[in-house]
Amino acid sequence: MTTAVVVGAGATGSATAALFARSGVRVRLVSRRGLGPVLPGVERVAADATDADRLTGLTTGADVLVNCAMPPYDDWPAGFPPLASALLSAAERTGAGYVMLGNLYGYGAVDGPFTADLPLAPNSVKGRVRARMWEDALAAHEAGRARVTEVRASDFLGAGAYSPFTILVGDAVLAGLPAAYPGDLDAPHAWCYTGDVAATLVAAAGHPDSWGRAWHVPPASQLPVRGLAARLA
Repeated sequence: MTTAVVVGAGATGSATAALFARSGVRVRLVSRRGLGPVLPGVERVAADATDADRLTGLTTGADVLVNCAMPPYDDWPAGFPPLASALLSAAERTGAGYVMLGNLYGYGAVDGPFTADLPLAPNSVKGRVRARMWEDALAAHEAGRARVTEVRASDFLGAGAYSPFTILVGDAVLAGLPAAYPGDLDAPHAWCYTGDVAATLVAAAGHPDSWGRAWHVPPASQLPVRGLAARLA
């Protein structure tokens, strides 16, 4: 692999771009404002990733296209479909392997361990959005129009990470303020470190057997929310 396009310059996208660059891969990091780490081998590009033609031009000649971009949390039903469509179109047109960063929402309610071979059974609007993205990409893979894989992570932890815990609990606890969380505070919960997410994305992008299926990021912790907050306090 010599060239990768990474879409999204948040915590996971920036970490993924940096990891690719450290391994000698040239990186084109795409975000609306052209942000991201200033590193040798990383070209930062300002572009609208929902523009399929623009994204295709940026991806032409690349070995892989990695998506770490995400619309605002409350805008997934409207924001994700045009983004997903443009990404898949760019992968189909250019032949770049398409690596999606996903989550666990598509599984719905699960009584037991989460494994990557579980069938998708979403029970929420956001879960249905994520499931449809993967189903469309997998259909393109099975039809021979693209090579796709999805790396699924639980809630993020790490510098700059954006997740319900970091938004609602982490900042408040670090500031010595009370916090509230919409869930069972004492149930075990998988947390994924952004560096591990990046490492899994890069591994999936470079392995010949990764395509056509989903993979899970190993959790860095399974502490309950209350226990994780206590570690920060």
